[in-house]
Amino acid sequence: MRLRQSAALIAAAATSVLGLPVAAHAAAAGGTLYVDNSSASCADAGGGAADRPYCTISAAAAAVQPGQTVLVKDGGAHYRESVRVTRSGTRELPITFLGLTAPTGGKSAVAPDAEVSAFELTGVHDVVVRNFATARYAPPGTAPLVSVTDSSRITLDRFWFGTGAPGVPAVRISGAGDHVTVGRSYFSTGSGGVSVAAGARSSLITGNDFNHAATASVTATDAPDTAITYNTIGFSCGESVRIDGASPGAVVENNVITAQHAGAIHPPGSGPADAVCTTAANGRGETEISVSAGSTSGSKVDFNTVHPWPDASAYTWGGASYPTAAAFAAAQPGQATHDVDLDATFDLTLDSFSYERLTDADRSAVDSADPAAPGLDTDLVGMGPLDDPDVPNTAPGGALRDRGAYELTGQRKVTLAVTGNRASQGPAPFEVTATATVVNTWGTPQTDYTFDFGDGTAPVHSTSPTVGHVYQQPGMYYATVTATDAHGVQVSAESQGTYVTEPGDLTLSFGVQTDLDLNATVIADARSPWRIYSYEYDYGDGNARTSAFTHHYAAPGSYTVTVTATDEGGRTVSSSRQVEMKLRDPLTELQPGERVQLVSSVGPQVVDAGANYTSRYWSKPRSLPLNQAVGVNDWVKSVATAVGSDQIQRTFTLINGRIFGLDRNVGPSTGSVGQGELTWPYWYEVTAATQAGPLSGVTRIAVATIGSSTHVVALAGGRVYEASGSPSHGWSRWGDITAAVGFPGGVTAIAAGTTGNTLHVAMEGADWHIRVADGDYDRGRWSGADMSAAYGGPLGADQLAAATTPGSRFHVVALRGGRIYEITGDYAAGYWTGWGDISAATGRADFSRIAAGATGNSLRLFAIASNGNVLNATGDYTAGRWSDFAAVNVLNATPATGPGIADEIGAVGF
Repeated sequence: MRLRQSAALIAAAATSVLGLPVAAHAAAAGGTLYVDNSSASCADAGGGAADRPYCTISAAAAAVQPGQTVLVKDGGAHYRESVRVTRSGTRELPITFLGLTAPTGGKSAVAPDAEVSAFELTGVHDVVVRNFATARYAPPGTAPLVSVTDSSRITLDRFWFGTGAPGVPAVRISGAGDHVTVGRSYFSTGSGGVSVAAGARSSLITGNDFNHAATASVTATDAPDTAITYNTIGFSCGESVRIDGASPGAVVENNVITAQHAGAIHPPGSGPADAVCTTAANGRGETEISVSAGSTSGSKVDFNTVHPWPDASAYTWGGASYPTAAAFAAAQPGQATHDVDLDATFDLTLDSFSYERLTDADRSAVDSADPAAPGLDTDLVGMGPLDDPDVPNTAPGGALRDRGAYELTGQRKVTLAVTGNRASQGPAPFEVTATATVVNTWGTPQTDYTFDFGDGTAPVHSTSPTVGHVYQQPGMYYATVTATDAHGVQVSAESQGTYVTEPGDLTLSFGVQTDLDLNATVIADARSPWRIYSYEYDYGDGNARTSAFTHHYAAPGSYTVTVTATDEGGRTVSSSRQVEMKLRDPLTELQPGERVQLVSSVGPQVVDAGANYTSRYWSKPRSLPLNQAVGVNDWVKSVATAVGSDQIQRTFTLINGRIFGLDRNVGPSTGSVGQGELTWPYWYEVTAATQAGPLSGVTRIAVATIGSSTHVVALAGGRVYEASGSPSHGWSRWGDITAAVGFPGGVTAIAAGTTGNTLHVAMEGADWHIRVADGDYDRGRWSGADMSAAYGGPLGADQLAAATTPGSRFHVVALRGGRIYEITGDYAAGYWTGWGDISAATGRADFSRIAAGATGNSLRLFAIASNGNVLNATGDYTAGRWSDFAAVNVLNATPATGPGIADEIGAVGF
């Protein structure tokens, strides 16, 4: 059906309607120019033929003639240009710029790099621009996305407008022109609206969806005879409609306008408008429809739904504000007679391009539009008027058109499932069944289902929602269906992919990972053209078959594990293997060999785990719980550990600026203290007044041993201090190493180690230089050197670590920006090496913390990766190479759980 239009706007609307004879006439008279920037044969110097298209729209715009269509393909890449239209058509032969697809799918997108408009139409007439998306890659400027200046009989139809700059309209119409139509377009969240400026006459803004506009949605200033009809306007930052200056003869009809609704597509606070426009004081529009005193003559406001902000007016007319339609109609007879306050809920369940669509609950907007208002024949998605069987027709003459940009339909959505046998995968030829499920709230019967199976075969039309198909060739296929009801309303959907494979057998292989706590994990790998339907496991200990791939055995022994796999083709295969289950030796980590103890912390938790590199074994992590005196909920800021000649492992933590220690025997069993037990079952405080004494402002700690004496090094207030001793023999008071060696303050990182009877402390100063202080306890003196001054290296290290290897070699490891570097001082030979790049050698540079220990002639380096996991790499100085970083538990031939995610780490080799 064709809607009646006002005589002043017939010409403008006629060029806007899809399917009018003028489009076919134009193509026949002028032909088509093709634009495709994805084509290898495109050339702006070509002629725009289908096999040699233009690369840019601008090149076509410079050549197009009346009656021609510029057909723009969406090649995947956007057209990064500003299209300046300077050529005109005629009333009978307009020029048309046409994107290949409508806003219901992909769109030809024009997105300039500069702060300019995507389309500029200046001094032209009889031009149609349809089916484009517009945005701007450059930072938002003052230019609208589309600009129409001094132009007449222009149609902008089926646009998608991207986010714009606050206060800048998406479309600006200005200058001495008339009959410009902006129709059936979507103005996305945060975009500007439409501005009709001085000089423009008889503009038609119709069938658009304005969603959270960053400006008033539609503004007309000194622009007579502007018609604003059939728009859905939600949550504008400013008025929904503002008729300003001298703009008489305005028509504001058949719009759905809402300022705020919690159930709409963007709840309050989630979109740009709600974020900016929350009160009148910061720019929120207080009126939804405003008509200035100079614009009231001949203007008409009616047949709208208007829901204002709770504390705002719905209308302003000639300077007077009215909170409701009833108040407005009473004061201004003939205005808003059919307006209602509708808190529109909108339908968010549809799969198609439809944001603020009406629902069955929005009855006052359904079948109630004024048919005399100017507009287009269809709604934003191409739907003509439909009669809702559950809503009385209240429009004049019983017209069926709904208010707003979308016609309510019973046909809401369709889903598509494509399955073969029990799933969506199988060998070719693969027989499938496609089933469409439609949601139609009106109960309208379906007249057609069109299935496209995506394999190049012809689409299948059916009156049944279920059809069969056979895929003949291997590949991944995506089927689509379009369901059409008796009203001609269509909804479409795409299925999940159907994977058609090469024919083949079902095969199975598997392995079993065991630990020393009698736990087994089966890793099965079944291969089939069909999906694997199930695995079943028989662990050979008399228990029933199970689907669990992990199992705990009651006792050590030899067991036969059998795995059975079944695919979705109904085929089954089994395989068996023997496994030996052994109990853990709780002291394996402490048996003779190259051993390391690794201490880590996560928040208030401290964990210790041991590695025996000779046995390729990691112990399970053991928690070192904090007691109440330490602070069980306080975060650990630094950890360090060392083993003395007495085979006591001493672990230290920094909590709330205080240093606490815990001791454990890691040597052979002696007397009543067994190997691996805690010598003291509680944490003691080094910074206690009766021990080394308080030390304010401690931020990092390090530890090293000389014989059975433990040296705790602390960084406090930019200076480095040291205390030595043990709980059984007492502690020395804190001494200032930076003062003893004459190093500057401002220290940010420390590490410590020993060679013979000398304590080495590496520190980074405020000047980013790394220095090493040597405390010779045989001679009773301190000395030091500036490594950065002598050897350069990673200025500005984030952390330091240290360890010693045989031959009096002291290794300093530095972490900077995720990369790890190392320098070695050979105190026996009397020289330092230059800095080496461990990250380059290992291929990893994403670390946040490091720790180092030494076993034999190998440096065991531990690091926390960007994901929080603890990794290990080994520098073998005998072989002269570094291993790659790997998870710590890979050392175990039968993997156990190693330390997991950590904040801080400390390590010692012994």
